[in-house]
Amino acid sequence: MTTLHPDTSRKEYAAFTEKGVDFLDAPVFGSKNEAANGGLWIVVGGKRAVYEQMLPLLKPLSETTHYMGDNPMGASMKLVGNLVVAFQLEAIGEAMVLATKAGLNPHDVLGVLHVTDFKSPIFDGVGGALVRRDFEVNFALKLMLKDANLIAKFAQDLNVPLPGVAAIRENIKIGVNRGWGEENASAFIKVLEEGANVQVKG
Repeated sequence: MTTLHPDTSRKEYAAFTEKGVDFLDAPVFGSKNEAANGGLWIVVGGKRAVYEQMLPLLKPLSETTHYMGDNPMGASMKLVGNLVVAFQLEAIGEAMVLATKAGLNPHDVLGVLHVTDFKSPIFDGVGGALVRRDFEVNFALKLMLKDANLIAKFAQDLNVPLPGVAAIRENIKIGVNRGWGEENASAFIKVLEEGANVQVKG
């Protein structure tokens, strides 16, 4: 149920199958709050019959479960989803830094972002925490770097250009090198603040 490279999931599947053990790759979206409330979103790869057999165990953990196909489609979907998360963190960071530099009130900006057709729970949560200067860990920046590296390798294996992710990964590296790896993943927004010589705060 962790985030890993699809090749690792393939090796796990092969090793368990050799011993006659069924195996699913079933990574999750969501963090500690969703886990505590049984509200994770689980993406699953493996034999459909095994997936259906395991639903009674997966449902109490999740808001929804999604069968994505054979192994390692769950692991693949997880990296695709984390790519989107990275872009959303970068987007709210760049937007709030630009807004602050322009003299806009961060609370007013978040008020607009909350109601537009491009609204996002990540924008609400991370934007509000950023204004409060709250980088308490839900998902550590060092783990986001691990996932960004996995995404980069996955894309390289498939010869898929991801220029946007490459730039975001560099910002994440800088944030980890600044000593913020144990803080929340949103801490890499401080890299953007440093570049603009501003700090987003209420």
